[in-house]
Amino acid sequence: MGLNLGEKTYLWYLIPLRLWIGGYLLYQGSRKYLRDFPNADWIKAQIGDLDKVEIYAWYKSFLMDIVVPNREVFGYMVMSGEILVGLCLVLGLLTRFSSLVGLFMLLNYYFGPGMARGAAVLGQQQTFIVALVVLALSNPGQTLGVDGFLFKRK
Repeated sequence: MGLNLGEKTYLWYLIPLRLWIGGYLLYQGSRKYLRDFPNADWIKAQIGDLDKVEIYAWYKSFLMDIVVPNREVFGYMVMSGEILVGLCLVLGLLTRFSSLVGLFMLLNYYFGPGMARGAAVLGQQQTFIVALVVLALSNPGQTLGVDGFLFKRK
């Protein structure tokens, strides 16, 4: 019984996942851009009142001490991150790196809004985290993506 580590793997079946995750992030980031997300009270809208919400203590202190004083900068980072990661995934450009950046973002969403709201929001974050791990490990941008042209195998 062998591990078949030398077996060729086809990545075409991951294209719908890559396009779905990328399209969703691009859509969400574009909506944030149109709503002027960084200048709005996005922390309260996304997470809730930080004094009353039940999330991990270490993450709450990170939000209170670092994010709240720099709310606008973090708002631009969230909005730009969603747009750029979404665009890169849709195009299949720097797919592995984009998936890792998206994974970092979604882990933060998981600890913030996911933990605060629970249920469906928490489940959605978990689904996206697993999907981005799959994309990061498999690098599906090689198939029908810009990565296939940039990183041709010889």
